[in-house]
Amino acid sequence: MKNKILFIGAGNMGSAIIKGLNQKIDSANEIYFYEPQESVRNSVAAKLKATPITEINEKITDFDTVVFAVKPQVFRNFPKDKNMANLADFVAEKQLILSIMAGISIESIKNFLTKAKKIVRIMPNTPALVGEAMSVLAPSDDVSEQDIEFTKEIFQSIGQVEVLPESSLDAVTGLSGSSPAFVMMFIEALTQGGILCGLTKKTAEKLAVQTVLGSAKMALETGVSTEELRHAVTSPGGTTIAGVAALEENNFRSAVIKAVRAACVRSQELGKS
Repeated sequence: MKNKILFIGAGNMGSAIIKGLNQKIDSANEIYFYEPQESVRNSVAAKLKATPITEINEKITDFDTVVFAVKPQVFRNFPKDKNMANLADFVAEKQLILSIMAGISIESIKNFLTKAKKIVRIMPNTPALVGEAMSVLAPSDDVSEQDIEFTKEIFQSIGQVEVLPESSLDAVTGLSGSSPAFVMMFIEALTQGGILCGLTKKTAEKLAVQTVLGSAKMALETGVSTEELRHAVTSPGGTTIAGVAALEENNFRSAVIKAVRAACVRSQELGKS
């Protein structure tokens, strides 16, 4: 299906999605983007197959799909922004609206874009920058199966996709949305542990990063549960069980659960603000 797509915002995440489209399904689409910062606009136009537009006007109606790829606080300021406030007048009922804005509900988007009916919220995460995102789609009631499949195609260009109801998105934000930071902290801690045991920082970091990558790939590709994979490397009386015992003594598992829960609760709070 040929589709004319406009990105509102072309920062890190917007650019990552455009890059994925360039590499995977560019031949079937025309890609445009609106980015008010000239330096960002010029950089994106130079690196990616996407055409910049410099004005929000009635031509917005020409696009089949409009992707909101701005920060939530930027969107909340749209009604006060002389240029962006006009967007509500130009978005048409026929258009598919995609939003990657964390905490901005479908209802909030409809309240601003009063003519919009077909809205899909998406929660991708930062591994989109290397084509390994986990994205969750939450469509409004007016979104057709064809529109859902098209949205999945877009986000499959940057990683894996699941479809869930909007009520799940705060939990998704707490888990896949926020946890790349938790994983980076884990890698940092592994690296520091290696340094403590006598390795150089460069060597320790390489070992830690590759081990996390390989472990995740095992969990993803073998079909074996993470519990079984953990048991497979945990020999009775061995080194691994000693390390696992130390993690349990220091509430590692509980700390991770609480981190996901805290991020989920914060997402709920931001959605109400």
